[in-house]
Amino acid sequence: MLRVLIADGSSHTVSRRLEGPICIPAPSDGASSRGELREAWFVVPDASGETATVHGDRYQPLARLAPGERFERAELSVHLSHDDGDAAPTDPVVTLPGAPALALELPGAGRVALATRPLVLGSARDCDVVLDDVAVSARHARVHRLGEAWMLTDLGSTNGLWIGGARVPAAMLAPGVAVTLGRSRVACVADEIARRTAPASTLVGTSPAMARVRADLARFAPAPYPVLVEGESGVGKELVARELHRLGPNPEGPLVTVNCAAIAPDVIESELFGHERGAFTGAVGRRRGLFEEAHRGTLFLDEIGDLPLPLQVKLLRVLETGELRRVGGEQPIRARPRVVSATLRDLSGMVAAGHFREDLYFRLADFRVRVPPLRDRPGDLPLLVGALLARIGVETGRHRRLEDRALGVLLAHPWPGNVRELLAVLKRAVFATEAAAIGPKDLALERSARVQALRLAPTPVPVPSHPEGWPREVPEGDLEGLHRYCAGNLSRMACITGLARSTLRERMRRLGRYAAAAQAARLTDADGDPRMSADDPDP
Repeated sequence: MLRVLIADGSSHTVSRRLEGPICIPAPSDGASSRGELREAWFVVPDASGETATVHGDRYQPLARLAPGERFERAELSVHLSHDDGDAAPTDPVVTLPGAPALALELPGAGRVALATRPLVLGSARDCDVVLDDVAVSARHARVHRLGEAWMLTDLGSTNGLWIGGARVPAAMLAPGVAVTLGRSRVACVADEIARRTAPASTLVGTSPAMARVRADLARFAPAPYPVLVEGESGVGKELVARELHRLGPNPEGPLVTVNCAAIAPDVIESELFGHERGAFTGAVGRRRGLFEEAHRGTLFLDEIGDLPLPLQVKLLRVLETGELRRVGGEQPIRARPRVVSATLRDLSGMVAAGHFREDLYFRLADFRVRVPPLRDRPGDLPLLVGALLARIGVETGRHRRLEDRALGVLLAHPWPGNVRELLAVLKRAVFATEAAAIGPKDLALERSARVQALRLAPTPVPVPSHPEGWPREVPEGDLEGLHRYCAGNLSRMACITGLARSTLRERMRRLGRYAAAAQAARLTDADGDPRMSADDPDP
């Protein structure tokens, strides 16, 4: 086994076991002092395991190294040695300080900034980046973050990824790197402005339920009025609040978050409104409250149903007048943040029981957004699993995928803890196996009484719908044409037609076209289904 030591000409060095190809964003001559990265290098172990080859950003070989040898260019050096037996995991990307913000330049002068979430590139209309190219697969490649770096990875496409005439399984993205997908050239450029002005949404899901949430956000976010976000624990209410801030009238302002249930009742007033020196024991100085900190931004009040009744009166006054008084203070202070509150409780029921003020309830709920539980949007589960596994991989270096059988187990679970429970299950599963794929035996699902109650409770089956309706490009009732239009995505077809995916599979088999279409286009269902043939059994 070999080990590679990478140094950038300063005190920053990185040592890694060479278990597979390693990507390095390499500085060009004189560029490292300015924090600019001009090309990407690859260090690839040879088949013998005794030597390694250093490739340039176009995958051209630059040098072959044996243990004890060193390759140097500009301020970067790569030194090869025998491994000392350290079993520390190897990251597939080595990053050096000073990496710029990145964007992808697409055919037709389009540009997409790389912000936080992964992006899927392909010809299917539900991809994050749609390439109008017959040589591009439905889900061709994926851009995802590893540490502070970005990697473009092939998703098993027909025509692959190409750099400088060589087909590569993955490519490190740095300014100046250009990758060909099918017949489309995608170039990576430094783009600080694009990243600041076009941050990506963190909401994951394409189900009708999530489409309604996104529609509500698009309608309500631009208005400066309060929004009440409702939903069970773990559904992602804080993510919705962040989207309201991102799409709101003051996205450049501060976003301040407070959990009303996590603060003791005797100090929550001071937390929200601040205090003057000497206002109470321990108040040794003046302190601004969260309302002041969020001025001209967004204040997110999580678990608003736990706010004590005496404080509800003061909160209502601040919302009505836009002015507050610090604890122990006499002068009014102007503070006008946009207030977004969230609760898992039935506030209208609390109003009827006298536990929540009715006037405050109506003041907080100018707009209401209901976040659906995970069990009501099972079609989003494969997308959520992919996003969460990518996040865990970035945080831990343990990159895993999910077997189809394991996905079936997850789909059968009612998820009382929603996305928070799903994340916990996947974290345990990632560390329960050393294999590349997570199987059913690696999943430890909760067997509580609430789980049993949810399993036994009758669940209405929602009829899928799609806001666009039947596409004008396809004759009404032409399933074969719709199959081509949706790039083989059965979930998308189900949303348009209102039919179950199993029904669509059976009808495509009867037409005798499914196997030929899947073989010709090499399509993969966006919900994680394996590529199917006419002989596949029903799930």
